[in-house]
Amino acid sequence: MGVITLVLILLAAVLAYTVIWVHHRRQQHAVFSRIGIPYVPPHLIYGSNHILRGSGKMTIDVIGQWLQQYGKIFGYYIGWKPTLVVADLDLIKTVLIKDFHNFSNRPKLVINAQPVVNTLVGLRDQRWKDVRSVLAPTFSMVKMKHMAGIMNEKINVLMKIIEEKSSNGENVEMYSIFQGLTLDVISECALAMKTQCQQKQNKDEMFKAVREFLKNAINPAILLALYFPYFASLMSFFSNRLALSGRMTRMIIDHLKGVIAVRRQDIDTRSVDVLQLMLEAAESRYQGNEDDKVWIKHKLLTDEEIIANAWVFMLGGFETTANSLTYTAYLLATHPEVQQRLYEEVCNVTKESGKVTLTYEDVQQLKYLDQVFSESLRLYPPVVTFIMRESADDFKLGDYLIPKDLSILVPIWQIHHDPQYWPDPHTFDPERNVSK
Repeated sequence: MGVITLVLILLAAVLAYTVIWVHHRRQQHAVFSRIGIPYVPPHLIYGSNHILRGSGKMTIDVIGQWLQQYGKIFGYYIGWKPTLVVADLDLIKTVLIKDFHNFSNRPKLVINAQPVVNTLVGLRDQRWKDVRSVLAPTFSMVKMKHMAGIMNEKINVLMKIIEEKSSNGENVEMYSIFQGLTLDVISECALAMKTQCQQKQNKDEMFKAVREFLKNAINPAILLALYFPYFASLMSFFSNRLALSGRMTRMIIDHLKGVIAVRRQDIDTRSVDVLQLMLEAAESRYQGNEDDKVWIKHKLLTDEEIIANAWVFMLGGFETTANSLTYTAYLLATHPEVQQRLYEEVCNVTKESGKVTLTYEDVQQLKYLDQVFSESLRLYPPVVTFIMRESADDFKLGDYLIPKDLSILVPIWQIHHDPQYWPDPHTFDPERNVSK
């Protein structure tokens, strides 16, 4: 076979593959037109992602513009993957409450990266329900009371740092301080790990590792798998073996494996934290012979799931909590009348209890604090694109027949700032949250 013939065959093969690929991608991009839902015209490769990430605008602003252009229910594509945006409250209630049994799954992970696949974010269907039923009681009122002491201890460190900086006339960078506080609390309450992120931010290995992880949170492998799903398995392989999840993940997993082994060997090493509560919940809810294959199959939590969910508690609670505390501090600083009223409420509660620190019961009495924080979360929701669900079966949602496995996104930011639901929505007004 001549060189020219070989080249022609290769070119023909490439051309045929390209034609097949383009046809398949156009079929993938026809989901919303088949349903009859308005949608953002997709780019053949990127879908709408080049607009979301490449327009120079924030994601919330782009979605807000699309809502104005297409209405309260519309679709867009990330690569090949369709996402349905639903801003109608009645339809949202159907998805998240009324018919939640059909929408309990989050969208499938694009790449099966560890340890996410073993968390409540990655688990699906019955296994998600089983694991959630074990994890939910670990955050009961009784269990959370036991962790109040740890939280107060970390808060005392925070107050000492602020007092020292204030007495020296230094500026206080609250976001960085709240990051340290949040990570100290989560590390000890969830990971059984003592850190000094508040006192030694530049030296604490966990603090540096978390910041490194968040700085590189957008994994190029995920985007490549979204644009070209044929590479998803390959991206999963490299992501798991080359540890694209970062130094922080390896540090936490190695630490937790050691803690679990020690606690199972020596009961005196056990303490009150989320890790221990998960271990106890997994071990106490089923009694049987570990050699029994049925026991192994239905074991409430595997060690991998315990470690993975402790990891995701840390990751999910760190940036969100630090952001919420920072925005609330900012709002209190710019609204001194609200700050004064809240201060008086706290003083009254501590005066009645006769204690310097707040207990779990004391916090339940701080009704105005709840109003203030609820309004802060409304104005500055820490999560704006993560409220997503996926239909387990074909489902009639309003006037539309939603196909199985379609991702649904709730646009939190736009709903929180919609004047239809919140008069003067950009104004900080805790009074709007008074219990009826």
